[in-house]
Amino acid sequence: MSLPDDQLRALREVNPEARVLSEGGLTYVFLPKQPIQVGEQGRAMDALLCPNKYGGYDTRLFLEHPITERGANWSAHVILGRTWHTFSWNGVSSAQPLMQILLAHLAVLR
Repeated sequence: MSLPDDQLRALREVNPEARVLSEGGLTYVFLPKQPIQVGEQGRAMDALLCPNKYGGYDTRLFLEHPITERGANWSAHVILGRTWHTFSWNGVSSAQPLMQILLAHLAVLR
């Protein structure tokens, strides 16, 4: 899966180090130290955006650590040689621009 340059540029406006990675025929966007708002608290942690189908979900957002105060339904996955954590949240369409996919996943954590 090739990602549109204009959509990657938009992601780099909020995370200048965003870069595309691939594994097993899937494309990911690595977002180092991605700002994440959890309630009133801001955090930064590595994130991996998967804008394609993964495990029955249209898109996924993987984080370096689970955010346990936002639900206990977290699972761990090894991707690109690293353990990532994700929560059960479906319905974020891959037909949207990358920024909208990211924002839709992050909104659940607020």
